[in-house]
Amino acid sequence: MNYSQILTLPVRPTPYAVLGSPIAHSLSPIMQQAAFDHCGIEARYYRIEVPEDKLPGAIEHLKGVGVGGWNCTVPLKIRMLDKCDRLAESAEKLGSVNVVVNEGGTLIGHSTDGIGWSRALREAFDCGPADVRILLLGAGGAGRAVATQALLENCPRLVIANRNAGRARALADDLQARILHGPGAPTGTVEVVAWDDIPAAIGRVDLVVNATSTGLDPQAPPVLPAHVLFDKLLVFDTVYGAGCAKFRQEVEIAGARWADGLGMLLHQGAAAFTLWTGRDGPVDVMREALQGAFSASRR
Repeated sequence: MNYSQILTLPVRPTPYAVLGSPIAHSLSPIMQQAAFDHCGIEARYYRIEVPEDKLPGAIEHLKGVGVGGWNCTVPLKIRMLDKCDRLAESAEKLGSVNVVVNEGGTLIGHSTDGIGWSRALREAFDCGPADVRILLLGAGGAGRAVATQALLENCPRLVIANRNAGRARALADDLQARILHGPGAPTGTVEVVAWDDIPAAIGRVDLVVNATSTGLDPQAPPVLPAHVLFDKLLVFDTVYGAGCAKFRQEVEIAGARWADGLGMLLHQGAAAFTLWTGRDGPVDVMREALQGAFSASRR
């Protein structure tokens, strides 16, 4: 659905949605609809294409039709911060919004990306942020969420690389001021490396997290080639789908361990469902729906 069609949404069952651009690849509707149906909640979850410059108008339309809430994905997570009437602590700490709860026209912004990533990391590799030194690729909304969650959970070393070095430095400075400052702050360290210096930096970490949007384009080259990776490395890609295939192949050629963003999507989605409904997200039901949809999309 295009943002201009929002006003055609029926008000019953209660509509929910995921907003972003591009958005056609998103599996959130299948996962969330399965959760609503399993719990007997009368709701419909939609996929809506919203370019960044159309977000303000889209929000007014969503409020007009009484949408119960929505998810934000690329490129709207940071832009959504100043569009909410109130920010939950999670959004303030992570510096982005991926879940909005509409409370009678008052928009409350949350972020479940950090906890979703942390839970997925444990599920995939049986370790948490405190157990690994991390190289983070990307400094946008997803990267900011991962970086903040990693430090809050006592990651000992976080290294940030972004093709735009200024954005990486800005994120590092922000983390230093918000998370690593003051009494009782986590004791991890944050550093920035140039994109061209990634091969040297990889030797000093245990986990690489790709939070760039490269994987959204199946035609794009892999994020990193196999020759800069090594066999004991863990690699977590926050993206999922066809765009991940090239990077995954390079990771497996190097003998490293791989996980894609389906687990993160699952766990952040379950947390979002709880925010909207006050009920625990049915993780097993949502996982089954996701896996079925993902398998079907690869045929």
